[in-house]
Formats: sequence, structure tokens, C-alpha cells
Amino acid sequence: MRLRSTLAVAAFAVAALPNLASAQREPFPGLDTYIANAVKTWKIPGIGVAIVRNDSVLFTKGYGTLAVNSTTPVNDQTLFEIGSSSKAFTATLVAMLVSDGKMRFDDRITQYLPDFKMYDPLASAEVTMRDALTHRSGIARGELVWLGSGATRAEVLHRVRFLKPESPFRSRWSYQNMMFLAAGEAAAKAAGTTWEDLVQKRIFTPLGMTASVPIAKGLSNPNVAKPHGMDHDTAFVKPAFDAMNIAPAGSILSSARDMAQWLRFQLGDGMFNGNRLVASAPLRETHTPQMLMGAGAGGGRGRGNEAVPQTVFSTYGMGWMVEDHRRNLVWQHGGNTPGMTAAVGMMPERKFGVVVLSNMQSAQLPEIIMRYIFDREIGAPMRDLSAEAYTRLIAQRKTADSMQVVQAGQRSKGEPPVPLSAFAGTYVDSLYGEATVSLVNGRLELKRGDWQGPLEFWNATNFRWDNGPGSVTGPMNIKFEIAPDGKVTGLYFGIGGDLDLMNRKAPPGGRGGRGGAGGGMQ
Repeated sequence: MRLRSTLAVAAFAVAALPNLASAQREPFPGLDTYIANAVKTWKIPGIGVAIVRNDSVLFTKGYGTLAVNSTTPVNDQTLFEIGSSSKAFTATLVAMLVSDGKMRFDDRITQYLPDFKMYDPLASAEVTMRDALTHRSGIARGELVWLGSGATRAEVLHRVRFLKPESPFRSRWSYQNMMFLAAGEAAAKAAGTTWEDLVQKRIFTPLGMTASVPIAKGLSNPNVAKPHGMDHDTAFVKPAFDAMNIAPAGSILSSARDMAQWLRFQLGDGMFNGNRLVASAPLRETHTPQMLMGAGAGGGRGRGNEAVPQTVFSTYGMGWMVEDHRRNLVWQHGGNTPGMTAAVGMMPERKFGVVVLSNMQSAQLPEIIMRYIFDREIGAPMRDLSAEAYTRLIAQRKTADSMQVVQAGQRSKGEPPVPLSAFAGTYVDSLYGEATVSLVNGRLELKRGDWQGPLEFWNATNFRWDNGPGSVTGPMNIKFEIAPDGKVTGLYFGIGGDLDLMNRKAPPGGRGGRGGAGGGMQ
């Protein structure tokens, strides 16, 4: 019986794949050359592209190589980290469970995760699956709660209760990865399995996404793109991203060929190869505007934005940004990890979709290529969006270089106000966990979770922390708190201007600190 089941799945998967030869022919004259030239201009090592129209895969192709120092070419089966494009998969899983009668979008999260709590008592009592899937919980991003922290999913969800809101509950759109983690874990609980198993069984297998994996752990496929960063014009390889503790928000690896099947399913209103995988109504709910995104949301979209001049309005559904491209309805969601960038978008009224996957962190090109292909599909006046954006990038780099010069000038040539040994110790916080400062061979080092690196004195009580090549933050500013008696009592830790105080841990038998985010470790 198991053999019959395996054979049936294999046959179904083959039926789902496009004809490879026909999928290599460019759907628009000159498109292949345009993409190849853009990849060279932006110095991105590798890109995978897929285009779908009317339930047919028009085009799948790879460009460049798996890594900057590799000669192995990218093809349409090369796996890339798709980052936050994974969110639509989690939202679709919830829609499937709604279709099954096992969940409702307006169920409280605590119905499935009884121990889940938030800082605001009202939000804690009322937060629903819909709230989590639409970024309207009100809490700040707090990325360092999970990013590089070494915390498990359960520990990350526990720490959400210490993350202060940045706006009133349900008042506005506020991007939040940990709430998608909560939604994914709640869906898994409702289904009696894990999120990984749910994605595999409910989406990857029936869609024939045979190369895709929910998480990178245990991956043995050699056809995987290497993550990269960019130092001016030089690409460099970065460590693979471990997204295990935030998986439902951004851990999936997929290929251009597999993602083409995902587009067919979404554009097909939940039907795939004649089989209905999810009821129409709950899937359409994920594509329906739920929250208005403010100016600058979603990567800077909005009227008058130079990077995306074609978009007038932006709203958020569930796992999808619902907006327009030159007055054409679009469902789209990008993805960024510490070494890769993805763009996934569809024009549902035209039954048209595009996927662009890249192995470069914070790359603009995937969305640019997607928008360029949208323009070709609707017959808009031709513009070289890649060249226009690259010109802006060069100007931005010059500004950034000038800022670095200014910042370097702020570095003190003197010494810290207290001896280096005074900074050594363990610092603790309810939200961020523990950080340890050590004095090693006359230099300070800071370790927190998976990140470790030297602390260099900058000025006053500020140090610059180089937290390793796997960090998305780059060197971080660490500010120490020093009491009038010269004792170091805490350090400020955070990104994006959102800093929390980690108090120095008291020695055994001593009195502990308050914990910068809500009362010490719990």
C-alpha cells in the first residue's frame, strides 16, 4: 500500500511540472538578454526566474552561478532561500485548515497556544489568527529576539510577552515576524503535527514541488545557491541562514520551477491539476485587503516612490501585499534573508505571475525584474527599470560612504572611562536573553546567542560590536551604562534605534537587575 501511494505521488508530481524545453523560450522578445545583462550589471552571482500565465508555465530559467567563486550554473531547479515569501505559505495553510473546519481566521491564538501572551493585556486576551497574519498586533519588530539569539521557537514565543507595543492593538499595520511564527505553530497544533510536516504534505507534495524544503536543516541537495552580501561592487559568500526558530515567517527554500507551481495554484483559486486543495472562500480571504499599509511600508512603496513608481496603493491581506501595478491588481510578497532576496508577484485578473529568486542579500533586482516583466505583460511604455535603479544605487553608495567618513571621525582616540575589566560580566534581559562580555588578551569580546565578536571602543561609553559574518546588522553600537561609582551596571542592545537595557547579572546570592524588557529572565 505504501508503494502504491509513493508511485501515485510521483506520477502526480511529474504531471504538475512544465515541459522543460518549452519553458526555456522567452515569452517577450529580448527578455532573456535583458535579465542576463541586469544580473551582470548588479553583480549578483545567481538568479532563478519563472513566469506563469493561464495555468501554464511560460518560462523558467537560471542565470549566473551558485556562488561568486563557483562555475556551477544556476538552473530552474536551483534552491534559494525565499525568506518572507514563506509567509503566504503559512497563511495558505491556515486557509486550508479553515477549509477543513479545524480553525477559523478569528479564533484566538490562545485556543491553540494556551501559554501565548503579549505585553498588552487586551492584545494578550484577544489576539486572533487574523491579527497575526495581517501584522496588526501592534508590537514592534524586535528582530533580535530571534535573529542570532540561539533561542528555540518555544522560547521566542515566550519572549513575545516582554515586547512592548509600538502602536495600539489593531490600530495600524506593523510588520512582525514573530506573530507569523505564532500563527504557524497554532496551525500545526490544530492539525496535530509540525509546521514543517504541514507544509510538505498540504502544499509541496500535492503541487509537485519536489525540490522545495520547509527548512534548510538536513538538506543534502547539492543544487543550492550560496548566500551572498555585497561590499560596494564585490560580492562575498555568507553563511547559510538558520531560520529554524522563526520558520513559519521565512524558512522555505524553493526553486524557480517549483515556485511556478505555487503561482499556478494561487492563480487557480485553490485548484491544481483539476483537484481542489483548499476551499475558494478562505483562500480568497488571504488575497483580500485586511489592513492599509502606511507610507513607506512594504519596502518603501507608495505614491511618488522612485523605486516603485508604478504602485499607487498598498494594503496587506494575509501573507500577501495587495496593491496595484499601473492600476492592475497585484498580489505580491518579497523575501529577504541574510544572504538572499526573492520577489513573488501575480496579476490575478490577467492570470499572470512572476517569481525572481536571487542569492544576494537586500538586492533590489528581483523586484525590478518582476516589475519589468509586469510592464511587458500589460504593454506599458518601455523603461529600463534596472538601469534607472542602478544609477540611484551608485548615488546612494556615495552618500553612504560619506556617512562612514563622518562616523569614523566621531571615534575617540582616548580610552574608556573605566578599565576594560570593569565591562566583563554577564548581562541579562527578559526579551533578549543573556549576553556575555569577556576580556580576552587585552580586548573585549561580546557573545550573545549564535553571534560572537570583538568590542572596539568608539567614544564615551559606546563600543562597536562586529558580530560575525552571518549577521544582517553589520557592526552594532553597544552602549554601556556606568554608575557614578564607576561600576558597569548594564548595556543597551538593539537595532534600528530600538534599544533595550540588559542589566548586569548579580553574582550568586546578590540582587538581580530589573531586566530591560519586563522583570528579568522568566
